[in-house]
Amino acid sequence: MLLLLVCLVISLAFAGWEWLRPYESGSDPAARFRIAHASVTRDHRNLWLDLYLKHTGGEPHDLGKPVDLQLADGRSIEPAGTTLEGETGTTAIGFRFWLDEADFSGPMSLRINDGTLSVRSGSGVPDGGDGSPRFFTTRNW
Repeated sequence: MLLLLVCLVISLAFAGWEWLRPYESGSDPAARFRIAHASVTRDHRNLWLDLYLKHTGGEPHDLGKPVDLQLADGRSIEPAGTTLEGETGTTAIGFRFWLDEADFSGPMSLRINDGTLSVRSGSGVPDGGDGSPRFFTTRNW
């Protein structure tokens, strides 16, 4: 019984650590936002990458500055769609990118405002081919 209780406590501690840790520790303050989560959804041969960002405070988002996804091969891709949240200011932003499988060949970063946020540190297309989204709460995917 004691062994089961110890295993339960260890499991709960690990689950809490996975759930509560930030997407990226020490995000760039010049970006004015932090990534809350990312999701990837397969759409035939291509994939949708959705990024959900939360405002970190300070200055609001500058709509006049470009936002783009930096790929491992040096290319940059503009969002296919943008969603803004907030009644008195932008408190959260959603970006949607239309990508090929080859675009997942390495790390990705997002340029927003005057800063850069790390989207992912891994390489390769995430698993999941049934069309349902795969969510990521850290950049290690």
